[in-house]
Amino acid sequence: MKRSKSVQRLSTSYPGIWVGVVCLAVSLLVAASGAEDWPHYLGPDFDLKPGVTQFNAKSATKLWDAKVGIGMCSVTISDGLLYTMGNDANEDKSKAKDTVYCLDARTGAEQWTFDYQCVLKPNLHPGGPSSTPTVHQGKVYTISKEGHIFCLDARTGKQVWRASAEQYQVRRAWWGFAASPTIIGDVVVYNVGDKGLALNKNTGDVLWKSSENVVGYATPKPLPAAMFGRPAVALLTNREFLVLDPATGRSVATYKKTWQEKSNCNGTTPYIYKGRIYLVHSAHGLSRLSLDGNVFKQDWLSTDAKFPNEWFAFNTHVIHDGNIYFLTKDRSPGGTGLACVDAETGKRKAFDDKYAFGNLLGVGDKMIMLSEEGELIWGDLGEASFKETHRQKILEGLCWSKPVLLGDLLYARDAEGTVVCLELK
Repeated sequence: MKRSKSVQRLSTSYPGIWVGVVCLAVSLLVAASGAEDWPHYLGPDFDLKPGVTQFNAKSATKLWDAKVGIGMCSVTISDGLLYTMGNDANEDKSKAKDTVYCLDARTGAEQWTFDYQCVLKPNLHPGGPSSTPTVHQGKVYTISKEGHIFCLDARTGKQVWRASAEQYQVRRAWWGFAASPTIIGDVVVYNVGDKGLALNKNTGDVLWKSSENVVGYATPKPLPAAMFGRPAVALLTNREFLVLDPATGRSVATYKKTWQEKSNCNGTTPYIYKGRIYLVHSAHGLSRLSLDGNVFKQDWLSTDAKFPNEWFAFNTHVIHDGNIYFLTKDRSPGGTGLACVDAETGKRKAFDDKYAFGNLLGVGDKMIMLSEEGELIWGDLGEASFKETHRQKILEGLCWSKPVLLGDLLYARDAEGTVVCLELK
């Protein structure tokens, strides 16, 4: 199904705490599927878990597809509307532009678009926006690869406010700004600079900011209220793992690290399992942190969970029955496949080299895989094992963006700009 003509197009030339757990798990329903929204990167609770707890699908049928420009970002869905971004790849850099797209999540019909001047900036990938839009209380928040920041009306696409992080561009930033905006209370936090950047979500006014330019690709993660008895956000940059008060930027907890980064590729958002935090260091492997008062201590740093090529340490992990699953990639033989390590020790338990690099979703005792080659795969999780039961080609371009599952609908996109919606039965 092709998307309809634009209902509205807005254009601009850009010049250069916590209210409670309910803020993190928005409960608006997508009318067509009866499922929770997916209002920001990694889902309602920032843990990549769909609202459904069981997965029994035997087939996948395409409902629609749409073209949205070149981009590495994923999609977000709120109140029946889907949001994503893309670049038009104009060879004249003075005319190249990013576009924010709003589509009907059930039909793919275009509702509005908003564009601004921005270069494609390909580098070991097709280029375009890498940060996924965030939807919150009727507004959409975005940041471009170059640091253009916008707040738009979610229903109309009209600009509410704009800001800039362009001054924080790092000289040798391989992929520009890639982390998605995270909203906690009245604050929207960006992984920009050495300590992050926080703006008032209603006005765009700066609340606190970094002093140095440091690369960071991992999306800021709100931490559970019970962890510190106060609002806190986790920020993984190239240099540090920080736990900050979202309202002030002041440190809530410290981390005495044992690692020294050798690259600038940290791109996986920290995640939590059984009260402990897991960090993916692109050059070193996976570390597990335990909290002692207000100090995080490293339990271990696992080289068994290290990506053989650090450039690919940005995809999602799935935890099931104490096992961590993730897809790796290497340019040499033997380094590409599905890895499984013990969540308690970080030791490798299994590796299956018949799977390509990509992203994973876990639903109950099932796992869904979207390979970088555009293959949708799912199957059963066992004891440190995965048994494939379905495989289907759904996209032709490079698929590094995370798929989204809402009820019986699965959304995915490729870097070349095709978004597809599938009904799973």
